[in-house]
Amino acid sequence: MRPAWAWALLLAAVLACMNATRPASAQALETGTVIVVAYSKQRIVVAADSRASFMAEGFQDEVCKIAHPARKVLFAASGMVGAGDWYAADVAKQVAARLVADNPYLSESSLVSLAEAWGRAMAEKIRALPPQAIQKYMRDSQTAALFAGLDRADEVNMVQVRLTPVAAARGIDVRMEVKRVAIDPSGTHFLAFGRPQVAMEFLGRKTAVAQAEAAKWPEYFRGSQDIAQDVAIRLVELTGHYDERKDLVGGSTAAIRMDGQGGVRWLKRPASCY
Repeated sequence: MRPAWAWALLLAAVLACMNATRPASAQALETGTVIVVAYSKQRIVVAADSRASFMAEGFQDEVCKIAHPARKVLFAASGMVGAGDWYAADVAKQVAARLVADNPYLSESSLVSLAEAWGRAMAEKIRALPPQAIQKYMRDSQTAALFAGLDRADEVNMVQVRLTPVAAARGIDVRMEVKRVAIDPSGTHFLAFGRPQVAMEFLGRKTAVAQAEAAKWPEYFRGSQDIAQDVAIRLVELTGHYDERKDLVGGSTAAIRMDGQGGVRWLKRPASCY
């Protein structure tokens, strides 16, 4: 059992490094989300809220933003991730089944190929939506996703995808950006997307409220086996509490972990993630 001062030092070191319900129609675009990721070369933890806005039709809780599309692959997406009869996580599972199958390991280049294939499939679905549905919510229609996998050395690789709908002569086009996430082998790092403002405020201790919250963490996380894991989950909870857009973030928190020793396992698994 570590004394309180040891937990405080450990926390300081961490911070220093630091099936969904679908909308009823194609016009009911699903957007929102906060995703927080704690990662190192040895493990990755992904946490997300469960609230989704269906634009004009209001919001709904218990929507799963995280998926496990292949044996040692994690996926999470924010923004416009569902409409009509499709959902971003389902697309990820379909693409992974075709490209990855039962392969237990993925090289970084293979992970990039998986992310690119998902992006192309998503772009095709977005282009097929009624242009007026996208144009009305163009500012909120960007989609961001993360793919993470373990290679043969059981080291984590991550790839981000960003899809941005743009007005075109014939309705809507989609710009795709795919980039690898460089992982510094020294310590744990954090990444937040979707609505990351609150998470970054608390992670960076940028306000008096954030500083007061962080001061409680050594006691709050006493006995934790992985403080960064618990911080990621806590940042999602704080976003649900403090973010002014209650229609976009909130509800229960889902969290999943992947490492070479334990494989993939859920830390918090709401009913919507089964």
